[in-house]
Parts: sequence; structure tokens; C-alpha cells
Amino acid sequence: MGNIFCFNSDSSKAFGRPSLKNLFLLILTQILWTSPALQAQNRHDRPEPDPYVLENANLKVELGKDRPVIYQYLLKENNGVLPSNPNNSGPSVLFFQGSRSVMRSHTKIAYKASRKDNSIVYHANITYDNKQAIAFDLTYILTGKGINIDFNHVVESNNFYLFNVELPDLISVESTDPVSKLAIPADAGRLIDVKKASIKNYEYEIDWLNSILAGIAYNSKVIGVMDTKSIENHSIVSVYERGDNKFGSFSMRLEHRLREYDLAEFGTVIPATDPKYFLKVQDSCQVEISIAGDYDGDGEVSWVDGSKLLREKVNAVPNAYYQDKTFVRAFLSRKGSTAENVSFDEELGRIKKLAAQTDSAAYVVYLLGWQYSGHDTGYPSVDKVNDSLGGYEKLVNLIREARKYNVNITFYDNYDDSYPDHPGWDADVICRDPQGNLMMGGTWDGEQSYLISSYKYAMKSGLNRVRFTLKRYPVEKAYFIDVLAGGYHGGRKYDFNPSSPAGAVKNFEGKLKIIDEFNKQGLDVATEDFTGFFVGHAGTFGDIVAFDNIYFKDEEQIPLIPLIYHGKTSFGMKVSSRSLNVKTFLYGQRAQSFTSLRSVYTPADYILDALPKQKLYGLPMKSYHRYGDLERIVYEDGSVVETDVKANTYSVRLKDGRVIARNYSSFVPVKKDVYMACSMNGGLISYPVPREWTDTNKIHVFKLNSDGTRNETDFKTENGNISFNSDPNAPYKVVYVE
Repeated sequence: MGNIFCFNSDSSKAFGRPSLKNLFLLILTQILWTSPALQAQNRHDRPEPDPYVLENANLKVELGKDRPVIYQYLLKENNGVLPSNPNNSGPSVLFFQGSRSVMRSHTKIAYKASRKDNSIVYHANITYDNKQAIAFDLTYILTGKGINIDFNHVVESNNFYLFNVELPDLISVESTDPVSKLAIPADAGRLIDVKKASIKNYEYEIDWLNSILAGIAYNSKVIGVMDTKSIENHSIVSVYERGDNKFGSFSMRLEHRLREYDLAEFGTVIPATDPKYFLKVQDSCQVEISIAGDYDGDGEVSWVDGSKLLREKVNAVPNAYYQDKTFVRAFLSRKGSTAENVSFDEELGRIKKLAAQTDSAAYVVYLLGWQYSGHDTGYPSVDKVNDSLGGYEKLVNLIREARKYNVNITFYDNYDDSYPDHPGWDADVICRDPQGNLMMGGTWDGEQSYLISSYKYAMKSGLNRVRFTLKRYPVEKAYFIDVLAGGYHGGRKYDFNPSSPAGAVKNFEGKLKIIDEFNKQGLDVATEDFTGFFVGHAGTFGDIVAFDNIYFKDEEQIPLIPLIYHGKTSFGMKVSSRSLNVKTFLYGQRAQSFTSLRSVYTPADYILDALPKQKLYGLPMKSYHRYGDLERIVYEDGSVVETDVKANTYSVRLKDGRVIARNYSSFVPVKKDVYMACSMNGGLISYPVPREWTDTNKIHVFKLNSDGTRNETDFKTENGNISFNSDPNAPYKVVYVE
């Protein structure tokens, strides 16, 4: 079993949470796969001699006639074969009789298959002790690029309850092929070489480490991509031995009901014992299998082809509002803390100094702790401004004055947590746990939070809260909602209340209603950790999590999530303490900074980090290659980022060939004939002279001071470069004056 490590990154409640759930899910997966008391499963030792065949101009797919199983995919363009289900196993089914588990020896499962055109319906019928128990349909539909599998028409009879159906080994690779690799989304991406990998199963659901449920498997000729449209399902990646060979595969678990909500971060998992709390999370869902060869035509089949297949399905574009803006979370106040207590007037002073040193850089400031007695207090009430910071009038003044300096001041809010001792408390909109109790969240700064049932809240009072907030406070264009799509469960919420049940799908719909209400008022919503299901709804994300956790032996870290979503949305990054800052350049982080009294957003942050990344905003990634420790991302427009994490070096080159940043120095164009420059360590800054600057007498270099003054700085030009000596982290403006 691989090691799963997490690290505390900062003080926000979703940061640095333990990953005990991964261990729990792995153990549970092993139990369910091996326990006859919990499953009804059909298994055949060999494929059928006369399988069903679904075929079009691109693909030929072989399926079972007596049970729903895919044997192999044949890609006609190169006659490449991708195997499926080397174990020849039918679906596994987990169900209960009342509150009791069932025994495999008492269970019979039969499938009736019917074919129509390019689809096959497998009607499953399960009996227990000769009594009707469960029925459902699995429909396999041939598409232009693969197979879609629909799960629906569930019927539960005689006090039997269906929990999930697992479809094993939907796409597989075999180690005998020259290439046999798997790619998973964990920690922004891992590439697994089946020949080298450890023998294990890793189950992932949507959470802060796994932002999508897709899996990619490929050999030297064919790539397969497994994905699902349901936020409820679980993906399972496996490496195992069969005979003398090793296989790697992806399975999908289709969730129908839940007995428990895994709040490993907050307390012990206690399953429901009363069937009325067996929460139905969805009646139907779909799994998508896509098959291709060298999809992008670069001469090889790789995970990059799979990422582009997934990217094609993302219906979103980056919000142009953030194109030239830095994303700043300003920590003003925390209850009981003396280390964080920045008044509204002091924050305005910071903004004025930064404007003087950055030529009035455009950025969005999300205020943390602006309400009640500091960050994570008062929710869901937002009627009171934190008096210790200056009160309502000072807050309004900050918002309005900041606009004069090209800065948008707005709020960091929370629509998931609620505290009993505040006016907005309403127990009716709090989730119930599997025993019927109010569902507790975390304890933040000494106050016990409870988890809001998002759909019920939106329908009852949440939309009114949005309207109240935007009427009372003059915020505009942008807003941040904490844990909406982030936190330990990637924004998934569960309400086991039998009178108002809501799984992740329904609560997701409630969260979208909150986002839509902000959008109607002209504000884009940013949220916390990146989750693929929220792309196209939330306009930008606080962080993609890219820690250094290990899932399989000898795996490789890859920018899978960035390659799919850069050019579709924007995101920050959260990296392990063992990872260096240069990874954020490679992975396409949106320009951002997190500030507090102890760590103030600086001109160096803007010039060294934000500006180079702004130049890549909204661009799709074309390719990724690794050459030893050197990693390279090429964008579709020809821009190139190269990094070496071990050596702590990087460079950013634009499509016209200009290098604008390297190794903690920058020389970045901000407008016509204006560049900003900085060096972290100071000393010589030397970059190519812009081609249009033909008269060196018109070039001027100024050091910008926080009081608004500037000092002209000597420079020289030779061998096509402009060079000057700089102070550490000092901002310089380089201009060409006609």
C-alpha cells in the first residue's frame, strides 16, 4: 500500500486536512471485493465464444451476451486493441435486506439482454432466498468515440435496498505491451507504469485531492478514457497480477444509496441502522468510455491525448474579468487572534502603497474576517460588520476608495457552515446525519459549526441572503464562497433527513442556484479547492491541490488537471512544503497571493509571480514533456514554460520568443512601451531590449517607492540586452518615451 501524506498549508479550514479517508476507502474496497456476504457477482473464466458486437466506422466493441461486460475495444484506424475486463467478471452488487447484509450463497442474479441498433440493454434481476429483491437496467450505447453506459430503472422490493453497482475493469492495459500506463487525477495528476507499479487498488471519489472521476489507460496504439457525469460515483484504479502478467484497469462504482457520510475530518463514521436513513443519492447516472489513438497527432499515444479528449467535453471559457487581475485573499481578522487584526483603514493604506509601486496594478481583494468577530464567525448571518476593524462606514469607504487604485474589494463568505448562536440560525436547513442528529462540521476558532443542506437552504432562505448582501454592501463583479466546491469532500453535501433527503447531486443543484443568483446580480463567484463539476459555474478557483502524496510505486507526477482545464477556467495552486514554487508556473496557476498581517502582498509578488502568469491566462496547453528533471509545457499559441523543481529554476517565454521571467527575476510588458521588472535577490537584471525600442535615448528605468516617488536608475544596452543593477524585491518600471 502506498503512502498517503498531507501537509498543513495555511489557516483556512479546508487546508491541510488529513487523508485518512483514502485509507478507509482502500480497506473498504478490499472488503467489498472479497466478501461473499456483501455481494452478488457473476464471474466467468473465459470470454464467450460468440459475443455481442457493436460497431461503427471507428470502433468495434465486443460485449457479453449473458451479462453486462465489455471484452475488448478495437480501434479501426490502426487495428489497435485495448482489452477490458481481463478477469471476465460481471458487475458486483451491494444491497441489504432491511438493515442486515445479505449472503452471497443465498443470492441469485440473472441478466436478460436485448439489442436495438447500436445499444444493448441488460436487465438485471436479483433474488434472495428465492424472493424478489433488486432490479435495474444497464444500457451500453455505442457512440462515435466509444461506449456510454446508462444505469437506471432501479426497483427495490420486499424491504431490500440497493447501495451500489460496481462495473469492473471497464478499460485495461496489459504489461506485455511495450507501453502499459494509467493516469489518475489525484493531486493534479499521477502517471502509473503498470510494469513498475505496486499491486493495489485505489478508490477515489470527488474530494479535495481528486477533482474529477476520470481515469486514463493506454498502450502503444490505443487510449481509453473512463469518466462519469455523476458527482456521486467512485472510480477505482487497480494494478494486479493474473497468471504471469500484470494488468492495470479502471472500474466505476455507481452509487444509489448511502448508509453513512464519511466525515473523517470531524469525527467517527457511524452508519445508519434504521433503513429510513438509507439515503438515496441518485436514481440514474452515466459512465462514458472514450477510445482513441494518437488523438492530437503528435506521433505518440500518451496521457496528453486522454486529457484532450476530456478537455473537449468541458463546456466553459475563462472569465475575461480575471485576465489582467491578481487574486488576493486578505486575512484581516480571526476571533481571539492578535496576530491578524488589520483595520479597514490599514488595508486601504496597503493598497495605496502597492499602487504606487506597481503602476496601479489591477487586482481583486477578497476580505476574510470582515464580519461579526472575524473569519468563520456569524454564518449564515452577514448583517454585522466587524467593529474591531472599523465598522460599516469604514468598510464601505475601503470598497469605494480602493476602486480609485484599480482594486476591487469584495468578500470571502461561506454558504456551507452555520453557527447556532447567530440570528440567521435555522435548524430546519441543517443536514441530518444517518442517526437523525444535526450534522456537525468543524470547530472553527472555538465555535462548533453545523453543515447546511444546500438545496433546502437555497430554496428557503439562501437566495434571499444573496440579495440582502448585495443590497447592503457595495461589492461588485466578484465574490468568494468558501468550501462551496472545496473542502474535504470537494463540495459534496448529504442530508439524511427522511423528510427532505438530499445527496450530492441535489445539493450541487442548490449550490448552483446560489451561484446563479450572484451571476444575476452581475457578480462572478470564486470558490475554494478546484472541482471539475463546478467548472463553467464558478468563474475561478482558489486552488488545485498538488501535494506530494504517493499512490503507486514509481509513479510520476504529471499536470493532468491543468492540461485539461487551463483554457477552460482559472485556478490557483496548493502545493506540499516539499514542492517548490516553480511547480506553480508549470501547472498554470492564476496569479494569486494569500495575505495576513505577517505576510503582506508585495510589489515583488506582483512582478515576479503574478505578471508572468497573467500572460498565459486563458491559453490551452498543447503538450507536456519531461527531460530528466526538466519539465516543459507548450501552449497552443507557442508560449513555453520550463521548470526544474529539483534545481529550483524556471523560465517563461511568450509566443514571440521573448523571455519575460526566469529564476526569480522578471521583465514583463504591462502596456505599450511599459515593462515592470524585479529580482528576488537583487543584483543584475538583464533581458532582451524590446525590438521596437530602437532609440536607447528614449529608454528610462525607474525604481518605484511606496511613497509615490521614483528614482531614475542607470542602465546599459549591449548585445541586444538591457541591463541594470537592482535592489532585492524592489519594483522597477522600464519605459520607452516617444
